[in-house]
Amino acid sequence: MKRRHFMKKTGGATLAISFPWSNADFFHENQKTISIGIVADVHQDIIHDGFARLNFFMEDMKKREPDFIIQLGDFALPRNRNQSFLNLWNEFDGPRYHVLGNHDMRDFGFTKEQTMNWWGMQKPFYSFDHNGFHFIILDGNDQNPEPWTGYVRFIGKEQQDWLQNDLENTSSPTIIFSHQSLETAEGGIANNEEIRKVLEKAKHETGQPKVIACLSGHHHTDYVKEINQIPYIQINSMSYKWVGSNFKRQRFSDHVEKAYPTVSSTCPYKDPLYTVLTLDPAQGTMHLEGRTTSFIKPTPLEIGVPNAEEMSPTITDRVLNL
Repeated sequence: MKRRHFMKKTGGATLAISFPWSNADFFHENQKTISIGIVADVHQDIIHDGFARLNFFMEDMKKREPDFIIQLGDFALPRNRNQSFLNLWNEFDGPRYHVLGNHDMRDFGFTKEQTMNWWGMQKPFYSFDHNGFHFIILDGNDQNPEPWTGYVRFIGKEQQDWLQNDLENTSSPTIIFSHQSLETAEGGIANNEEIRKVLEKAKHETGQPKVIACLSGHHHTDYVKEINQIPYIQINSMSYKWVGSNFKRQRFSDHVEKAYPTVSSTCPYKDPLYTVLTLDPAQGTMHLEGRTTSFIKPTPLEIGVPNAEEMSPTITDRVLNL
């Protein structure tokens, strides 16, 4: 049996982690290389320079012309002051997809429907095909049933049934996009194990998983975790690491801090983080392009944030050999 390798590039070194399966039989002559521009957790309503950060990404995407772009949630609330931000996103001359984040609704009293209408999003969860690949967008903002409490982070029965049916009706290798992560209950989807069982049940006729990867944002961090033959990839925030009110620091002018009162509870990244995912059936690879910047001082380590050494303004360059 062929082996699947996950390679993490750090500087000049490459770390290869082997997974004991192959999706080579998935690929067919109709599949072509796909490039996808991905951004997560811009937080236009928290970070003061969200427009400039998104503009940097958009200018790069206009030059590189990926097949489509997608934002993984916590993007922008449907407020008048954010219209130019949304207009900027809509300037991309190609398909643009949205994932609903927990901060894209309810904050400031907005409903999910208001945000969806403003974004031009027809359904909260949906799927589409492109060049022989299948893509599924999940909505992790269904109402929490008991015993789950706190902010909404659940995928309910209606969506679960839809997901199972959607996977049953595709024979293509599939990528899942969600805001909240599916690999952990600590801040991720509360019923993540239930959802993973649906994904793991979906098999190709060869017995290999239909789902080749799950990508999410929400945690403002950078890692990959493999569970039962499916890699779960965290895409870091474009903008910052949240550290909370106990570690508030003023970094910007009084005017900025007044207009964006929670920015002082973040450790912002100096430059915007984003990635381009390239799926190459001919080479049998999935490449996640890396980007690294630095914190705007003081850093989490300098202000004594717990586990600060684990916080990094980075999206790691990763290659998954299929």
